[in-house]
Amino acid sequence: MAEYFGMPQVLEYLKRMGLRLAYVDEEQQIIELAFHGNHGQWRMIVGIQQSGDARKLMMIAPHIGTLSTQKRLECLEALMTVNYRIAMGKFGLDLEDGEVRLEEGIPLANDGITYEQFQLVFGAIMQTVAMYHSLIPRIVYGNASIEEALKACEQEFLEELNAPEGDDDTPTQPVSANESDAPDTLDALDTVEAPDNDSELNVGDVLAEISRILEERNE
Repeated sequence: MAEYFGMPQVLEYLKRMGLRLAYVDEEQQIIELAFHGNHGQWRMIVGIQQSGDARKLMMIAPHIGTLSTQKRLECLEALMTVNYRIAMGKFGLDLEDGEVRLEEGIPLANDGITYEQFQLVFGAIMQTVAMYHSLIPRIVYGNASIEEALKACEQEFLEELNAPEGDDDTPTQPVSANESDAPDTLDALDTVEAPDNDSELNVGDVLAEISRILEERNE
């Protein structure tokens, strides 16, 4: 019988990827990672959600942006366009406070998911956040059209990913944990303290390493 897939396996996968963890609560089955990049700091929450006999692995990037009444329809159209383009993950909106988050849920069968499958989903979520982190500000504050904003995000991401090492001048700042950041099933994050600088990860470095590992596996 296959080993029951749970938090020990998730922790092992993240450690094999060389990632530093900002917060771990094995009882609530959640892990938090903090990242920084050219567009500031953001977090990813990895957790196991269970409802009855159904279990799924959740990867959530909360507070990617906030929608106000200003150009709301244009922003929603842009997010829906991204959802149509990407293979994994989807952007969602909290109608109460306008929070935009990116998330992916992976149903867990008896044998769970492999390390390679975990890497693929994790890398896809990271790439989407890194690419479209500035999408809403470009539309709201930069007065860009939807197509212009999408194209600018994608072009900038490619340029940053291919830039020589040492070109990222973004200062590292502590990441705060807001009480409304996590979904209802991850309420333990309400009391999480802001991780210190040492727990933050550079987006470009992590994406480059994930790409390298996957390329090696495909050779």
